[in-house]
Amino acid sequence: MAALCASAQTAVGDWIIHTSFVGNQVKNVVESHKWVYYLSGANLFRLDKSTQENEALSRMNYMTDMGISQVYYNSDNDYLVVVYTNSNIDVILSDGRVVNMPEIKNAVMTSSKAINDVTFASGVMYVATDFGYVVIDDKKFVIKESHVYRTRLTSVAQLGDMLLVSTPEASYYGDADEYYEQLEAFEPASFYVGSRLWPISDSTFFCMGDSTVWSKMSFDDEGVAKFSSDTIITNRTTVVQKTKGGYLLNVPNLKKCYKTDETGLNLVGTDTDGELCSANPEGDGSFWAAGVKGLHQMVESESYFMPNSLAFECPFWMTYNKYHDLLYVSSPATNYFFGENEGKPTSVNTYDGVTWSDVTPENAPQKGSFNIEFLPGDPDTYLLSTWRQGLLKVHNNEIIQVYDSTNTPMSKRYVIHPITTIDRNGNLWVVQTYETQLNGKSPVMVLPAAKLKQNTSSKSDWVIPQIDGFNTEHTKTATFISTHNSQYDIKIFNSGGYQMPLVIWNSNGDISSRPPQIMTNTLTDQDGQPFTWLHTMCLTEDLNGLVWMGCTEGVICFNPAQAFSTDFRVNHIKVPRNDGTGMADYLLNGIQVNDIAVDGANRKWIATQSSGLFLVSADGTEIIKKFNATNSPLASNSIYRVCCNPNSNSVYLTTPDGVYEYFSDSSPAEADYNDIFAYPNPVRPDYLGDVTITGLMDNSLVKIADASGFVIRQLKSTGGMVTWDCCDQYGERVKTGVYMVICSQANGSGKSAVTKIAVIR
Repeated sequence: MAALCASAQTAVGDWIIHTSFVGNQVKNVVESHKWVYYLSGANLFRLDKSTQENEALSRMNYMTDMGISQVYYNSDNDYLVVVYTNSNIDVILSDGRVVNMPEIKNAVMTSSKAINDVTFASGVMYVATDFGYVVIDDKKFVIKESHVYRTRLTSVAQLGDMLLVSTPEASYYGDADEYYEQLEAFEPASFYVGSRLWPISDSTFFCMGDSTVWSKMSFDDEGVAKFSSDTIITNRTTVVQKTKGGYLLNVPNLKKCYKTDETGLNLVGTDTDGELCSANPEGDGSFWAAGVKGLHQMVESESYFMPNSLAFECPFWMTYNKYHDLLYVSSPATNYFFGENEGKPTSVNTYDGVTWSDVTPENAPQKGSFNIEFLPGDPDTYLLSTWRQGLLKVHNNEIIQVYDSTNTPMSKRYVIHPITTIDRNGNLWVVQTYETQLNGKSPVMVLPAAKLKQNTSSKSDWVIPQIDGFNTEHTKTATFISTHNSQYDIKIFNSGGYQMPLVIWNSNGDISSRPPQIMTNTLTDQDGQPFTWLHTMCLTEDLNGLVWMGCTEGVICFNPAQAFSTDFRVNHIKVPRNDGTGMADYLLNGIQVNDIAVDGANRKWIATQSSGLFLVSADGTEIIKKFNATNSPLASNSIYRVCCNPNSNSVYLTTPDGVYEYFSDSSPAEADYNDIFAYPNPVRPDYLGDVTITGLMDNSLVKIADASGFVIRQLKSTGGMVTWDCCDQYGERVKTGVYMVICSQANGSGKSAVTKIAVIR
């Protein structure tokens, strides 16, 4: 059993999982004795009824996994069964302890192990799966029986001494105490097939399929079971629960919740506006409900509880607003990861390090969006590329301009996914997808900086430079960047399509000319070897002006200023093996790289499709850390996007399971030592982690000295941060005392600062 615990303090190496609450996707609400649980999408939340603490339950604090498919409540014994999409099971007991039951998840079989339903009887729970059913002892929480029939069972339930079994094609009954080796050994039954079952008494039960049916089981003189049925609701009941004096049946399609008496009949409906409801059998009879406004108790003085979470599913794109210190996260349109018709409604949320806020513009497109890009010098205005609705200009969370075929050179037919970048002079460059030529010229167009600042636009405002010969095609992973740290004003574009070329041109500040350009789908590395790719996934410029390219074959980097030389070479980065052979391997060779972000120390955070997250040194020759589902809270090894907070040490990831935040050992360097800060301070006896010292200048030398001035440890900062494990140079924990932290620049600039750390043992 795992005790519930949560850390209120975030230190270097800590993780936070940011879940999503989508009110119109609530799948269940359960009022237990102490808590009210509510499931939205794949994320579980709960409210403590006494303290009104409202929290998300995740792999970081209480649960053992991510991706919840459904929850089931045993009201007699006050425990909640949490079922995951990967067939893992957690049980949350009445005292808050969690029991993990991974046996079905870990079972080795070729057929599907999906869990379809859970029902309860005295001392046991029945788990219906795609391969058969499992009986679990709910005192010891161990598997008593496993029945493998290689047939999908929609539900299994005990009715008195009898067992009912439902499959999509047939229904059966048998003796609950008998072990049936084959499904056909059961007796055929005549209740509705493919239904979920809920026992009411030793002879009556609910059948829940397209309609909700009250059924009764009886036996004739020859001992053959007979089933009579009465349709009580001509619609599907998604959740049924035992409540005070009867049962609650949630029917969201009718926007109603029905209460029955103890027999399961005499229904009384309550309008719920699509919310799901629950009321504990030992409660006061009032309903708890969850929906678009959050969780609330349906009483006269009701108040809503909304979790501090993202307000949409499938977070994908990320951009950091450095000026306002806000992370922007948005939903995806159609792209490589989600297929042709999987665009999500456009949603934009912000995170300030504490609170999530929904800042989705009114009338945002319903087919999703692409990356957000803020206007230079205007942190309140950003551009949002859309699927089939042009390019949006958003100011203070309101759409103030739409760039489309009416006011730009974009064609009306293919205003699908305008790909944008803003250059160092503030000019907006747009590449229109699915075009080989635009008005007989190129698919590239430019809105000058002065025109971009205006809130109106006409076609005559745009400039079309001569960028020759490349096909943008119908792309889902196009990347387009303009260099800001290189000495030249260079543009780099790739459509992301199959074996599509890299296009590089040097506009040199002139947006109307025919600039020098190259176009190639084969590059030559430092050893003269060809480097080719199937799909380019990302292009990122680092702090030194080098461009890092992630693709389906791994990662390379190059100096864009050298792209027009006769001997242009890229660096196919090699990582030494450190085994004494002097050999090296290409960095992430053959691994699909989805995204690359650069932190304050110019290190690279590399998101991969199937191997997790990598942190590599500034030049890529050292893998510093790697995170995956085995050694971190990550629920899968697929990372969509990665974003470094330019103001702190936070690193954000979007994944199939939501947003993760990691607190790294590097933060941006400061220009001076005015804001030097150490935490935790004081270091108390129960704290076993590292002390973090921030606010440092780049490449700082940090000396830790005792009260007598003797230097016991010497460290070097990574960017603007360093961590101290409260040990001396010999690895021994330091004693109680006040320790001086003396910071200076390792390059001997003469700037220095001193702060203090108190250690209590």
